[in-house]
Amino acid sequence: MAAGTARRIACSVVVQLDSGVDEDISHRRFFDLAPSLGPLPDDDLFNRIGGQATIDRLVDSLYDRFQADRVIRPLFGSDLASSRLRQKRFFSEWLGGPDGYSESAWGALHEHHEDLPITEALAERWLEHLREALSGALPAESEAVMILERARAMARLLVNSEDESAGSALRASKRRSQKIASCGVGARTLKQAVLLASRGKTVELADLAGDIPEVLERAPFAAQLMQSATLGGRIEMVAWLLDHGADANTPWSLPVGIVGGSFELTLLATPLCVARMSHHLEVSALLAGHGAKEDIFTAAFLGDESLVQRMLAARPSLAQVPDPALDVLTITPIHHAVAGNQLSTLRTLLDHTSSPVRTGSRALRASAERCNSPMIMLLLQHGADAHAVGAGAWVLDPEIAPLLANAGASAGVGIGGEDSGDWVRISCTGNQGRKDNPAFV
Repeated sequence: MAAGTARRIACSVVVQLDSGVDEDISHRRFFDLAPSLGPLPDDDLFNRIGGQATIDRLVDSLYDRFQADRVIRPLFGSDLASSRLRQKRFFSEWLGGPDGYSESAWGALHEHHEDLPITEALAERWLEHLREALSGALPAESEAVMILERARAMARLLVNSEDESAGSALRASKRRSQKIASCGVGARTLKQAVLLASRGKTVELADLAGDIPEVLERAPFAAQLMQSATLGGRIEMVAWLLDHGADANTPWSLPVGIVGGSFELTLLATPLCVARMSHHLEVSALLAGHGAKEDIFTAAFLGDESLVQRMLAARPSLAQVPDPALDVLTITPIHHAVAGNQLSTLRTLLDHTSSPVRTGSRALRASAERCNSPMIMLLLQHGADAHAVGAGAWVLDPEIAPLLANAGASAGVGIGGEDSGDWVRISCTGNQGRKDNPAFV
């Protein structure tokens, strides 16, 4: 295909997509998460059951049971302390409390469980521990039953392996597969596959997929391959992936080098967004021909303000709609506009919402990383909470430091809102020949 022809086709496709505004975002989901399974929209239940004190008792009781369970315990790391803290933040937000989990967590729920061999039997074992913990921590049985049923529906969505006997479950590896995984030894295979996709090595990738079919069969892995190929503009590889079952709409997290550390594993982009961001018009045209869809997150990240305005005119609530790709984590188009450094688009989104910015500390943290004081001021004016911004180089900026400090940010408070010594780690490296940072100290 001649380059000029490809560009004309790609431009035509973009016009067609823009002409038919579709505010639906369901194409971004990894699995069908019913709205009732996400975080509760208000704090009524959270306050009714006793707030954070009850959540703390519940999670401590649950993890004490995990500690004593010889089947479930190996699925966790060597130390359960950090996991307990994350789970407390998760349950608090999931049951209508503070959004500390979304402020501090990395990656979607399905991503954290993708490598684990979760069977129906294992899910039921986990739920039985939760049932017992709920019975001891909650005062009202009806509320315990309701929470357990929501958890049961969530657990069933995470099941990814066939049931095994108790004996085989005990002998099973912590990982779902030793051949390919997101981390551990199996991650070497995934890394190799991603590298082949980025280089357009279709023959080699086909051979690898023949030996290890999971490289294409598991949606998160296929999404990573698609993103790698799209970033590199490897149109033949993109076409091959589409022909072998990869989806044209499944998003994946953008590299930290593009979105910054505040959005690591939480800022997901569809293949179409990546192709447009990278100016690969031929790839954009190919993806559109295979059903790639526009959405509010792509438009916000790329600064397509006219499309953002048209989508918000049809459905104003899209301004702060959580990305369904992250299931229970609250990352909205506002965060995508910040990640794309799109000040004008951010202003448009904020003008269409009367609610305070959700997960505002993360948005402020990312704006500080970019040294973007106009974004910070705009977010603060719309209710973004600065208390969990966390330690960072923002304290050295004579314009940004007073903005955030006066709004409640502190280098001594971590990104989960807890007392933290992160500033010590950042300022005093003291190893591998690196020098301390006296200005930060």
